[in-house]
Amino acid sequence: MHIFIYRAKKENAETVTGEVVAHDVDAAIDEVGRLGLIPVSVEEKVIDGALSKGVKGRPIGLKEMYGFTRQLVGLLKSGVSLLQAVDLLTKQTHNRSFARVLADVAAGVRNGRAFSTCLSDHPRVFSDLYVAMARAGEESGKLRELLLNMAGYYKKQDEIAMKIRTALAYPVFMFVVGILSVFFILTYVMPKIMILFDGLKALPWPTVVVITMSQLAAKGWPFLFGMVLVLMIFFRSVDRAQKFRRGVKRFLFSIPGVKGFVLKIDTERFSRTLSLLLNSGIPILKALEIAIPTLDNEMMKQSLWGCHTKVAGGMGFGEALQESEVIPDLFARLITVGEESGELAGALADIADTYDQEVSETTKTMTTLLEPVMILVIGLIIGFIIFAMLLPIFQMDIFSR
Repeated sequence: MHIFIYRAKKENAETVTGEVVAHDVDAAIDEVGRLGLIPVSVEEKVIDGALSKGVKGRPIGLKEMYGFTRQLVGLLKSGVSLLQAVDLLTKQTHNRSFARVLADVAAGVRNGRAFSTCLSDHPRVFSDLYVAMARAGEESGKLRELLLNMAGYYKKQDEIAMKIRTALAYPVFMFVVGILSVFFILTYVMPKIMILFDGLKALPWPTVVVITMSQLAAKGWPFLFGMVLVLMIFFRSVDRAQKFRRGVKRFLFSIPGVKGFVLKIDTERFSRTLSLLLNSGIPILKALEIAIPTLDNEMMKQSLWGCHTKVAGGMGFGEALQESEVIPDLFARLITVGEESGELAGALADIADTYDQEVSETTKTMTTLLEPVMILVIGLIIGFIIFAMLLPIFQMDIFSR
């Protein structure tokens, strides 16, 4: 769908301008005619130097999605119409890519399309969960309430991500400083000390290893820098790196400690997402179809898709979970209790809160253990370099005696 700007005449010869969304110019002219206007000119809209047909949008962070949704709810609560609210937020956002997406959504709503349908045109920005909640809100007449729930969901997910980022900040800082220290020693200190070894015919193997590393670092640092830059660009490209990322995730998830931690995060996210969907009146099968893709663990995804098939065949959700070897037993038992009591959505919300607490505690424990490990590893590397540099000096002193 493209956005077109039109100039048209009313019956009283008054000239008006506006925007319509259509597949091509002819369709846009027809749309203007349906508005009871006589088209004078219709041109495709240019947004920041690019035609709207290229508007796909980049993925938006949790915090920005929370801010947008919270502001949208606030405007709707104040009595502002949905179209006016989206228009206002389009002008206020500083993210140009997001602004183009919102402009496209606003044009679609102005043209009579459903808000949820306009959102679904931008799957990289608005997830299936967001679209489903918007559609449920439109059908039930509770769009504002369900969008408020979405804002709370994004806030909670951002809080969890922030806990993990904050906990890992210091270990990552230590790792970077340690690597830079080693690089400085190899490229600046070692070349100056190597002059002392010019007259020696045979050097100890630790010294040979460190000298080789120093020469590689001194001569090959542009190559190393280029490799790091290429890897960063590669990881930023979602489409090209997708298969590689899956392989890395499979490797990480095979590590016992990481596997359990990620399983807790996925269980929390899945429970909260499914609870949100069920509370919005979305049927269990459709809710599962939306919630399962939000997971990172491929084994858990496959297991839940199997549960989806069993539920579609008439089996209870809790019963299907209990037959899975991947899903935690506690999770399956609590789901069964929730189903039997008729409070499945409430049980899922309680499970999400429980696993949220466990994620926080596990994060603290892992970072508490990670800090001394990082210090030990960096200390051993620097200690080995110092030992390798001093070893020939010690040998010269021994032989001189």
